[in-house]
Amino acid sequence: MKNEQLLRLLGEVDDRFIEESMMIERRPYQRLKWGAGLVLATAAGFMLFTSNIWNERMPLSTDSTANSVHIVDKSEIRQGTSQENLMDMTEDELFSRWSPVVIRGTVSNIQHIEIDFNGETEYQSLITIHVSDVYRGDVQVGQELVVRADVIGRAEQTEHRSVISHVRQGIEGIFMPIPYDDEFIWEQNGATLRLKDIADYGFPDGERYLFLDTPDGLLFERDAYPSLQDMHSLDGIERWMISRFKESE
Repeated sequence: MKNEQLLRLLGEVDDRFIEESMMIERRPYQRLKWGAGLVLATAAGFMLFTSNIWNERMPLSTDSTANSVHIVDKSEIRQGTSQENLMDMTEDELFSRWSPVVIRGTVSNIQHIEIDFNGETEYQSLITIHVSDVYRGDVQVGQELVVRADVIGRAEQTEHRSVISHVRQGIEGIFMPIPYDDEFIWEQNGATLRLKDIADYGFPDGERYLFLDTPDGLLFERDAYPSLQDMHSLDGIERWMISRFKESE
């Protein structure tokens, strides 16, 4: 039932039913118990069906015509969320196209958002990265970067365990997000979202733009980086990145 329908129904209880319930003889403690139970049941039902109204709504600029963007709990992410298609690119193109910044850092926070494109719902994740080293880009050590990414859903919703699906708070990695400007617009179902309204950076996909130091070892899309096939530590990736960008200066 929609929230507005529930609110309307709660306000349209016939007074006759209230009066009749008060006429039934009960001992005082029974009447009190019944009344408290009704209040608790009504409150529980109201919270269950209207939980979305408590989700924080993100402000959007006039450049965005999407109906709304709300921060939601992971449990509210529904199945069937879309994943971005991977564009074929060489190793060099991954570094040159969109000029991603290249940083090392630790994930300090993860939020999930629900975007309403005129009735079509999409889910995304906002990953906050505390920067510890910078290899390329106008980023400062100690900065907190908020990066838009494919949604990190519940495990049972993940058919293909992409690299991004392994991101957790506290995990360390080397990340290559691209900086957003006003030209990055998401268009869907007749509505638009200026990506800079929700984050200053974003991953073009959830596979090739991050290298994670997981409990099971170094994780990244090895097929995308022929030069890094034999790498097994984040420090090894770091040395390679430093060497690459020093040579390009």
